[in-house]
Amino acid sequence: MPRFFIDRSHISDATAIIKGDDSIHIQRVLRLRKGDEVTLCDGLGCDYKAIIESGDKDATVLSILGRYPSRGEPAVKVSLYQGLPKAAKLELIIQKCVELGVNEIIPTVTDRTVVRIDSEKDAARKADRWQRISEEAAKQSGRGIIPKVHMPVSMKEAVKGADHDLKLVLWEGERETGLRSILTARSKTDSIAVLIGPEGGFSQEEVSLARSYGWIPVSAGPRILRTETAGLAVVTAIMYQMEEMEWK
Repeated sequence: MPRFFIDRSHISDATAIIKGDDSIHIQRVLRLRKGDEVTLCDGLGCDYKAIIESGDKDATVLSILGRYPSRGEPAVKVSLYQGLPKAAKLELIIQKCVELGVNEIIPTVTDRTVVRIDSEKDAARKADRWQRISEEAAKQSGRGIIPKVHMPVSMKEAVKGADHDLKLVLWEGERETGLRSILTARSKTDSIAVLIGPEGGFSQEEVSLARSYGWIPVSAGPRILRTETAGLAVVTAIMYQMEEMEWK
């Protein structure tokens, strides 16, 4: 069934209105007509069953038949603090982690970050593009929200600002604490922050800084993962451990 994100202000108790490109897509590409059924999502975690009542070049009007929680939203809220990698890598990370169920992504500038943000305008331009990638991935994967991709922050801002129940730093230098053991012990955690290094990884000083703010360094095993692999692997492990990769 076709699925569309819609601003909550365009939904009333009995009626919804779709405007812009989505309305054009409904009428000219999908060629849906009066009586056809679609699913709407308000981007806040609620889905709506609706049928088309009418449409013209400006808008499509629908009747709301029912409302229910979005099935595509995991109960655990995962925030990915991703050490800023080269552009194409970050776009892949955003796309795939949104598909997997991440709640938000915070690009993080570290000591070994190669890519540099030239200005606030440059950061805003990049963030706009990243957000569009998140939206497309959310639509494709049946998410109930469009995960926010934030403006880049510094390492100190990242580790200091997170207030999650569990905060994990994936670090190749860790030998004692494994990702699996932490997730097994904290299987009922409501919110998890994951910090991934850029191409060059974290310095010892950065790991120490994270520790001082309550982050736990963890290992993903004896293999060194690329930055574009690490976030995907950790988010997948979290969703699996929290039973978010099965129908309930």
